[in-house]
Amino acid sequence: MREAGLRSLGVAVLGAGLVLSWSCDGDGGVGDIDGDADTDADSDNGCGADGDVPGDWVIVSAGTFTMGSPAEEERRQDDETQHEVTLTRAFMIQTTEVTQAQFESVMGYNPSWTERCNECPVEGLSWHEAAAYCNALSCRAGLEPCYACEGRWGSVECEPAGSPYDCPGYRLPTEAEWEYAARAGTTTATYNGESDYDLPWGASNPVLDPIAWHGGNSGDSTHPVGQKRANAWGLYDMLGNVYEWCNDWFQEDLGSGAVTDPWGPAGGSERVVRGCCFAGGAWCFRAALRAASPPDLDDDYCGLRPVKSSP
Repeated sequence: MREAGLRSLGVAVLGAGLVLSWSCDGDGGVGDIDGDADTDADSDNGCGADGDVPGDWVIVSAGTFTMGSPAEEERRQDDETQHEVTLTRAFMIQTTEVTQAQFESVMGYNPSWTERCNECPVEGLSWHEAAAYCNALSCRAGLEPCYACEGRWGSVECEPAGSPYDCPGYRLPTEAEWEYAARAGTTTATYNGESDYDLPWGASNPVLDPIAWHGGNSGDSTHPVGQKRANAWGLYDMLGNVYEWCNDWFQEDLGSGAVTDPWGPAGGSERVVRGCCFAGGAWCFRAALRAASPPDLDDDYCGLRPVKSSP
């Protein structure tokens, strides 16, 4: 983890092992790769369930925006170099972070460390589990999955099956898509202005309090999703509550040149997480702030918000 990201919050790293291999078949069920897959509905990572995809969703139009932060932005980091990003594909995005109840209804288990709170964001899941959840949504909808996964439940391991923009199924947002959605057309540090980042730890914050659960107002816990003010595109908790896993491997230097449909390097040791969390200090709550974590880390700071490329 990067010093500016999860490492500073003192989270623990836990490993994940392999159990069996699985994939979607054309009917949204489980394809038995190894010939010994468990066919019980409660152990198939959601692919044997009905076709309902939980959550409310909005469509974000394709467009061009400036990713990163200006040199004068308070608490700016060196890896936030501004550059023009063009996203050529519109995408659907869940309006809230995935809740504990939604995750359990699809996957058959709840990895959250927080005491059961159905409407709180699911957490305690690795990047691999987040990708597997997206695959399960694809299976429910009868769509080709975006990740090649082996294992199940907390022992799954996944890799992207190709370009995220071309995949018809559900997936994690690219880092660029996440920041584009978080900004919702704004250019300030947060979508409702500039915060005072010098406030002491645990202090209330007149800019952040209306839009985010952070270290000054959360009581050191997650909260039910959708209670704070949404951004202009109808997205809640883009900052705070839990970090959100992104599709990309972390790249230290994104450069200053214009790019189209970026999705990170081909490999790495950490996956991107964005948005800060309920335990973060005020400095952490900026749309441009970048963070990363090992993909097998499963703690109470990381959740997910799926997307799906529009046709």
